Amino acid sequence: MSGRSNRQILTQGEKYLNKKLKKFGTDEVTFDKDSRLDFLTGFHKRKVQRQKKAQEFIKEQERQAKIEERKKIRDERKNDFEGKMKEFERNMALQFDSELDDDSEDDEDKEKKSKSKTKTKKKQGKDENDDYENWEGFGSEEEGSQDDDKVRPILKKQILDKSVYGEDTTVEIESLEPNDNFEYLAKVNNVKLEKAEKILNESITRATKYAKFLGMSDKDEENKVKKAKQKKKKFRYLTKTERKVNQIKANSNKRRK
Repeated sequence: MSGRSNRQILTQGEKYLNKKLKKFGTDEVTFDKDSRLDFLTGFHKRKVQRQKKAQEFIKEQERQAKIEERKKIRDERKNDFEGKMKEFERNMALQFDSELDDDSEDDEDKEKKSKSKTKTKKKQGKDENDDYENWEGFGSEEEGSQDDDKVRPILKKQILDKSVYGEDTTVEIESLEPNDNFEYLAKVNNVKLEKAEKILNESITRATKYAKFLGMSDKDEENKVKKAKQKKKKFRYLTKTERKVNQIKANSNKRRK
């Protein structure tokens, strides 16, 4: 047997490759022109899509951060509210205890006053019986007319006699101390604090109307009337020369800057 030549040994690999291609090789390679064009011409499009995705991701992150911040703020407010409510409940409990003590003292005072009132009523009953015995009937018409003359309108001057106060009298002004039981005292005296402002405003309006009726008026109203009477300045358009002068001044100021 003759040995194989060097050429046959070197070309043996090509034969092996051809056998492989026959077994597992592809019949035909075809390219889709549309997809090839999209790939070659779609670099900018894909870049824009990546930018949009990045922007959407950033927006989502910002939204999540805002949600977390709002949650923290809500939790802080909730904790502050709970703390204030606890302090309020403590103060109310202390105030309730103090009011109970005051009520017990007031009840004792009322009992004492009721006893004193019963004594005074008995005395008044005796005095009234004496008055009924000495009563001589109704008075004359002249006395009724005198009572009508005593009725006086509101907002009149009140002159005090100097004899009441001496020359050496002194007036001391003291600051009012804050009273915690102000609402309680108002309820005891049948005073409604809700209607206090309404009553005050009604009294002020009545006083102002009466002052106007007497010929007295506020300075503010007089000033308003004067301003209304003052004539408004007439609007005037600028002439052509005035507009030119203003334009030249504006241009010169711009050049200086």
